[in-house]
Amino acid sequence: MATHNRTLKLIATKLGVGEEDKVINKAAEFERLLQTKSIAGSSITDTSKIVICLDLAASIYGSDLDNKAAIKYSGLKGPSYLNCKKVVENLLEINNDKLTIHFLCASMQCTGVQTLAENILEEYQRQAKTEIDLNLPQYVCMAVYQACRVKKVKISKSKIIEKSRLKSAQWTKLDADWTKFVDEKFATVKKRGRPPKTIEKNDEDKLMEVDSQIPKEEKQSEPQIEPYEDWKKRMLETAYKELKELEKQRNETEDNDRVRKIKEQLTSPRRSPRKTPQKFSPYKSPVKACNGIRLLFPKEL
Repeated sequence: MATHNRTLKLIATKLGVGEEDKVINKAAEFERLLQTKSIAGSSITDTSKIVICLDLAASIYGSDLDNKAAIKYSGLKGPSYLNCKKVVENLLEINNDKLTIHFLCASMQCTGVQTLAENILEEYQRQAKTEIDLNLPQYVCMAVYQACRVKKVKISKSKIIEKSRLKSAQWTKLDADWTKFVDEKFATVKKRGRPPKTIEKNDEDKLMEVDSQIPKEEKQSEPQIEPYEDWKKRMLETAYKELKELEKQRNETEDNDRVRKIKEQLTSPRRSPRKTPQKFSPYKSPVKACNGIRLLFPKEL
């Protein structure tokens, strides 16, 4: 037990209630009671139990306790910490004040929607097909949230979800059901603009006379729909014309290229024949011997 007391005092100091003996003693009492009770299917550790016991004891005596530090040292996440705290409250049979619309509106600073939230909650209970416990926090939080939505009052959605003790997916599903219900029963859409003018019988007769004087061509303001066959024929004719124009432009371009090449051939200077004898030139005759005398050509001299 001494080890637990040392741990309890250490955590109490971390949470800012280390100097309040009554809070520490009450938390130690809660811890001893928890040891006699079994928490089936729960993953609450000993450290988490100590933190939750300190939190409950501080709330009983009205002492200030750092909630963020409590969640941190418990090793749990925010929603899990709240669920475990609720389990411990039920095991210890601590009858805390239930969450009410008045208390929630006061804590969320939206007292102007209290009446509407109460009416929404009553109407929901009346329309419900099954019996529901409206004292559950999720229904109270949802009624206040929907009243703020209708009245366009801004509140912290994350805080109200935390107070409802629901997960985000559960809150989203419940919000969809309540939004549809509230829009049908309480939401009023205000349309801006001038009120519609009422037409008397005499005015209707005048309008009928004016309409009769308007020619039929002016009355038919709606565009006429062209039959599919006519539209198809018109589109094909347009396409053929465009193809002919493209082909004509291509032929003209080819003719211009041919004319340009012919002009280049006519205007280019003609090359002279080669003056140097080729390898088998007729001008180069083989060496002949005449009577044993070898004749030398001028090139060989």
